[in-house]
Amino acid sequence: MNLVAVYSSDDNYAQHTGVSILSVLENNKHFDEINIYLIDNEISNLNRDNLVSICKSYKRKINFIDFNKYKDMLKLNMQWNISISSYARLFIGTMLPQNIDKALYFDCDTVIVDKLDKLWNTQMNDYYVAGVADTVSTSTKLAVGINKDANYINAGMLLINLKKWREDNIQEKFIEFIDSKNGSVIHHDQGVINGVLYKKSKILKPSFNLMTVYYTMKREEMISYYGIDGDFYSEEEIQESLKKPVYIHFTPGFTTRPWVKG
Repeated sequence: MNLVAVYSSDDNYAQHTGVSILSVLENNKHFDEINIYLIDNEISNLNRDNLVSICKSYKRKINFIDFNKYKDMLKLNMQWNISISSYARLFIGTMLPQNIDKALYFDCDTVIVDKLDKLWNTQMNDYYVAGVADTVSTSTKLAVGINKDANYINAGMLLINLKKWREDNIQEKFIEFIDSKNGSVIHHDQGVINGVLYKKSKILKPSFNLMTVYYTMKREEMISYYGIDGDFYSEEEIQESLKKPVYIHFTPGFTTRPWVKG
């Protein structure tokens, strides 16, 4: 069984990317092959060497993809509160070798704490993407052109049907969507992914992208604070995921990140 995992990082997040990659390798030694692809937004030689060293210690390979030639395809018009590296996931269908039909995209601010078999073997059928539902309001959904009952996933963990992305020119549709919003999309690339793919996105249980909010808020508080109108995970689903997470995602909000001193 072969696993394909994709990250995107600049030099500032290279250390955190290394932690996440190590957590994948440490908890998934049973895979025959694990190929890591890192979309490289000007990572220093020193940090590149450190990342190569991590993968070599597990006898795995890391492949660097230069993001520079893709940046010019983005016509963005917004105030930045994230790195442009986040937008790199929109180009994965072109970036990865054409013989790779599916991939897992992982954010840098994560740790993988269990085996990825169940996630990797999720049946995709006609879905473009699978992910965990995000805590968003109806107004956020409406801002990207979808209704309150539509699926809206957090893009920090994506199981991507690359074959279908390529067949249906999804990369081109992403760019057209950004242009239709004059380069300003709420939630940045996450808003783009949901605005384009919501009709064929699959919702997974929270354990596959257990965000900080699940540790800091009760279910009722999340629904109230974020103004969630549509369906949301049951208390049972949330508690089950908290007891046995697979993927922990250190999203900001009411607390800071583990690497911030103090």
